[in-house]
Amino acid sequence: MTQKHVFDFKEFPALETDRLKLRDMLPSDVTALLRHFGNPEVVRFIDMQPIKTIDQANEWLRWMGGFFAARDGLRWGIILKGDDCFIGSAGLHNWNQEANYAKIGVDIAPPYWNKGYATEALSAVVQFGWDKMNLNRIEADIVKGNRASMRVLEKVGFKQEGILRQRLRKGGKYYDVYKFSLLRSDLVQS
Repeated sequence: MTQKHVFDFKEFPALETDRLKLRDMLPSDVTALLRHFGNPEVVRFIDMQPIKTIDQANEWLRWMGGFFAARDGLRWGIILKGDDCFIGSAGLHNWNQEANYAKIGVDIAPPYWNKGYATEALSAVVQFGWDKMNLNRIEADIVKGNRASMRVLEKVGFKQEGILRQRLRKGGKYYDVYKFSLLRSDLVQS
């Protein structure tokens, strides 16, 4: 049996969909990152507080690039085709090559909500996971109350597996987190 070629981290991969470009985030994106992750609505269901300074945005940029540097994941900037507007980010993290799974996430700026961009970006990232990382399982954690993200995952085919009670602490309050997954075999069954 021949070994399937798996992504080797030699070059950051760009992805394209009908309306989006997913690419490596660049130092020139730092102002867009500050605007994006400084928005309380964007980080409402993320384990972070809104960032407030360019220095924090630069730290965030380094952190996102760290997945690629550590060879355990990727985080793409989501760019709207046509006007090259940064509208969010998406990624695969915590890649376990032994067990063939990774975690997935996506965030979209509020002016672009409810237009299908999150579903489009997430679908491209999932396909990359199957095709280039040889994943068998992709999982996502969604904070209770984040119905929009749950709907996006369900549109892509993810299934809810369970709940991690009081898994997240933010602003002095505990939140339950739902665990979702998509298996390669789910695609065959659908």
